[in-house]
Amino acid sequence: MTAVRPEISDALARLRHGEPAAVLVELDPKTRAAEPLSCLRTAARAAGFRVVTVPSVESDQLSSRSRLLEALTGQRADGRAITDRVAELLDAMTQRGPVVVIVEDAEWSDPASLVALRAAARLMRHLPVLWAVGVMPAGTRARRAVEALRRLDAVTITSDQAEPRPPGRAPVALLQVGSVIGIEFELDVAASVLGRTVGSLLTEIGNAVASGVLADTGSTLRFTDARLREDIYRAVPPSARKALHYEVAQQLMGPGTEAAAVWHLTRSSSRLTDADLDLVRGAIGRLATVAPEDAAELAARVAGLFKDTDPRHVEFLTTAAEHLGNTSRIGEALTMLGGVTAGGLGDPQEARLRLVVAHLHQAVGDDTEAMVQLRGALALPGVDPDLRLALVKTQAVAHLNLGETTAAERLTRPILRAARHSPDPATKVSADLFASQLAFAQGKVSAALKLAEQAASGVEVSATRPLHAPRIPELWLATVLLSSDRADEAPELLLAGQRHSEQRGLAWSIPYWHTVRAIERWTRGELDDAAAEAETGLHVAERLEIVRSRQQTRSVLAMVEADRGNPARARELLADTTLRARPRTYDMWTAAALMRLASTDTVDVDVPGWLDRHANAGRLMSLPPRVWPSLVSAKATTVLAVLDEIAAAAADQRAVVAAVEAAKSATHEPAPQPRTPGHSAWGWQSLTVSELRVARLVAEGCTNRAIAEQLQVSVHTVGTHLRHAFTKLDINTRVELTRLAVRHGVVRDSG
Repeated sequence: MTAVRPEISDALARLRHGEPAAVLVELDPKTRAAEPLSCLRTAARAAGFRVVTVPSVESDQLSSRSRLLEALTGQRADGRAITDRVAELLDAMTQRGPVVVIVEDAEWSDPASLVALRAAARLMRHLPVLWAVGVMPAGTRARRAVEALRRLDAVTITSDQAEPRPPGRAPVALLQVGSVIGIEFELDVAASVLGRTVGSLLTEIGNAVASGVLADTGSTLRFTDARLREDIYRAVPPSARKALHYEVAQQLMGPGTEAAAVWHLTRSSSRLTDADLDLVRGAIGRLATVAPEDAAELAARVAGLFKDTDPRHVEFLTTAAEHLGNTSRIGEALTMLGGVTAGGLGDPQEARLRLVVAHLHQAVGDDTEAMVQLRGALALPGVDPDLRLALVKTQAVAHLNLGETTAAERLTRPILRAARHSPDPATKVSADLFASQLAFAQGKVSAALKLAEQAASGVEVSATRPLHAPRIPELWLATVLLSSDRADEAPELLLAGQRHSEQRGLAWSIPYWHTVRAIERWTRGELDDAAAEAETGLHVAERLEIVRSRQQTRSVLAMVEADRGNPARARELLADTTLRARPRTYDMWTAAALMRLASTDTVDVDVPGWLDRHANAGRLMSLPPRVWPSLVSAKATTVLAVLDEIAAAAADQRAVVAAVEAAKSATHEPAPQPRTPGHSAWGWQSLTVSELRVARLVAEGCTNRAIAEQLQVSVHTVGTHLRHAFTKLDINTRVELTRLAVRHGVVRDSG
């Protein structure tokens, strides 16, 4: 019997004590296998631990499905919102005992599973889960996942490499085709590409197996030496190799094998047909909902198949930049399109290119440059009505972002006219949303509410079109509710709406939901929960590599921290923010946070002067009414005049009128007294009320999902409370938290 390696024994011992662990097992370059993984699997089962094995194949690199999720559920699954689903499943599984998750080959793993591995170090470090991951010594694709696992103090185990076995004589053509298909290939595919029947290949197959080059797995043939397979592949002339990839792709075009087909198409030549490109476009779209960065890289690879002057090159390069813009690599996306010239492009393609560039500029807060691109696109005569409408909507939103309500209003008529005549219900939803945003910016809160409710009633059909926050109907409706007499309806809507968005695969929207929930909790005076929601929004945005929401979230958190009596933390959050001469989308939140901070600390920026120059109804309406009194000062006389306009427009909303009266009652409302904790920042006594509630429920054996349901918060927020509690108590696991809860009498010892 093979002795268990000490690294594996130590990792299993940590599991027995309720602690997480991670081991990185180097794969044998010859076989892409590792004996330690088999040893771990056997030892873990002998210890009574549940073992979950995650297989992977080369083409999984482009797949939108999640092998990790499938291994946990036993069912085929896409990778949308995988991290949260994996965390919930493992949370539930570990209630019955430790779990060992074996990922056989990280380098070949699907993007969704790699995202979950990257998040494991932070989201699942309190669970007794052992992550055992096979890695190639020189691999780079799984680099970030490996770095995240190292934060779990992962140890690296080197594999005993197999002795090279010189191959005997083997059929060259079969091996060449097989090497193109993959390290493991099905005989019928190879036979079809060779123009042969499987029966006619029996002798050659037998020779290949007898020579030790191929192994028969029962359903496929597999190269026994990955390096030999690579050598055979590279020996095939490039032109023949590309042609073979194309022929293999044609054989794999069918349900369940689309990812493999696309994998081969992207390695073929530029002779792709319209049907081939439609398959690729579909794969990019599915992948974008799981891992936009991988979708961008796939689109860029396809763009590289065509000459720079080919319209298809520009199309896929534009798609690559569009998806890259949904990650933290917005600057790279702008650079990618910076070298593209409009010469030779048709009007629709140039308009789409300019629209994507405009969206990228909006993502970095530069609506002014976005306007330049939009005007250029709208000047093109050959733009179809749907694309023209998208350009007009984006231009209108840019005007609203810049606080230019009158300019936005001029664009209302074509948007509403198009909605009335469009057969697509999603267009009506989009038009209602824009009309609601416009009415809200004018202070017409009741009208904005009615339109937002209409849009929310059509939320299902809106999923047929790409959505950008805050254009998710329920999210926008909750935002409007917080500025109305119906603010009490917002908490339930926010919780249900976030869950609904996650189910629809809109994982990118999660940071926005948490930011609005933070605002809602702050308006109710629940500062600890508000801070937890805002921090969760920042954590999720970082994990998803989303930058669009961070400025507002940081400003909201800074305001909350100032009210909690943490001015140093508030200043740290605002350190890199600036108030521009032409205000950006969330500059009003930054100004409000700086005004909040001015009462407890020195602020270098002349915020009252900036407000006096730039305050208008649209900009002030981007803040909930409770903020308005704190914006009034002797230097910001314009603010009071604008608030009077808003009060007149929203005269039937008591919350608005009362906030305006509060602002007028004094030149400057004193900032709320900062809350002083009055107890240690460490230890059990330092836990907030929310953290104590979570600790009690953890000690009672509840999963994070069950805790979220009971406390009416999101699972992400429960995780934030747990992280805070672990830090304050200097512990790492739920087991340790349970022991402390029993010791402090929060729950009874069940033993």
